[in-house]
Amino acid sequence: MRDEDKTKDQLISELQETRRRLRETESLYRKHKQAAETLRFFEKALETMQLGVTITDRDRKIIYVNPADASMHGYSVDELRGKNVRMFAPAEIWKPLTEEQILSMKRWKRESINKRKDGTSFPVQLMSDVVTDTEGKPIGIVTTCEDITERKDMEKELKERVEELEKFYEMAVGRELRMKELKEEIKKMKSELQYYINNRR
Repeated sequence: MRDEDKTKDQLISELQETRRRLRETESLYRKHKQAAETLRFFEKALETMQLGVTITDRDRKIIYVNPADASMHGYSVDELRGKNVRMFAPAEIWKPLTEEQILSMKRWKRESINKRKDGTSFPVQLMSDVVTDTEGKPIGIVTTCEDITERKDMEKELKERVEELEKFYEMAVGRELRMKELKEEIKKMKSELQYYINNRR
């Protein structure tokens, strides 16, 4: 029906419906714009943080990796997208997660060994969380990675110092006991000498 053939009430009704749809569209646009800004904020935060972050799908393929994690392992971000995350771990310690383990896993914190692109390895602390969809089904895993080489070196140095101090303490205690034994021996010898001198007269 052409506008000319419509009644005034029909035209007013259509105009009201158009305005309603326009308000809905504006509201959706504002929400979309806000969501896009929030997403950019989080992406910027992930890109600038010092902690490594990797997000994988259920098959452990890398969906997202931040520059810190890529750099820590000697790669560029582009080199890692779509690759299996197992490339970060030496083959001898890789333990693939079963679907049941992923389903039951909520949070997982552990120390491990990771490897760089050049094949060298380094100690890391990893924290993983399961990402779920709106129905609570796992769709991926987000893992933070921290290089703990400095901490491990400090722990090793402290352990060595403690061991040295324990050895020194044991030696000191041993010397003290030996000194007591020597004093007793000297005392005994003096007593025997005195006895010998007294009996010679």
